[in-house]
Amino acid sequence: MSDAKVEFVEFKEKNLKGYTLIEGFPGMGLVGTIAGKYLVDKLKFSHHGYIDSNSFMPVIRIHKGVPIRPARIYVLDSKKLAIIISEQVIPKQHIYSFAKKVVEWVQKKGFSRMISLSGLHSYDENQKIVYGIAANDRSVEFLKKHGLEVIEEGITTGITALILLELKKTDIEAFSLLGNVRNAADYQAAAEILKKLSEVIEVQLDVEPLLREAQQIEKDITTQMKKVKDTKDSVEKFEPTSMLT
Repeated sequence: MSDAKVEFVEFKEKNLKGYTLIEGFPGMGLVGTIAGKYLVDKLKFSHHGYIDSNSFMPVIRIHKGVPIRPARIYVLDSKKLAIIISEQVIPKQHIYSFAKKVVEWVQKKGFSRMISLSGLHSYDENQKIVYGIAANDRSVEFLKKHGLEVIEEGITTGITALILLELKKTDIEAFSLLGNVRNAADYQAAAEILKKLSEVIEVQLDVEPLLREAQQIEKDITTQMKKVKDTKDSVEKFEPTSMLT
């Protein structure tokens, strides 16, 4: 297992003590990335910085004619909120060390709460159910207070799972909201998560435009992720490999 080199770059030093951090790494149904982007756009977050890491593939998205960072940090001072959005999946060999770096930054900046946005496949056909996983007992009570379906027993995976595990060692209130995923890029699940999140963080957020745009955006995101995979496969195919002598 190799360590990920991870650096949190802030354009301007800011006191984030007492803020809530929302994490939107891509996972099942791309729920975290979809919900995070919508939240940033609708609530007018300010671009605060980015994450620089050797974990990211050499595949950079172009937006309005210029390249943008794969993982970005945004802040909304009026609500004491910050959000991390990533458009790339962290490779499995780097997940553990990447998660530790995220938690180190969370502690360094003094965040009082961290909320991860993710998805899962449930046997329940009701896609409007939002599930919750907590990092500690205090967070379990918070989830129950807000009427979330707490997952008592089960398995969770990926970087969000390891972030929660690392936060279990701290006194930071931390939990994951998980939408009931049905599609590769699930905007319905993202919308249901945002409804619950808006209640938890006490903000007004209209998710109807997200649902109306879902069909076209799902197609665009799925195409984009396929391009990333195809490019990654091409890069790995032509990169030199080490040889044993």
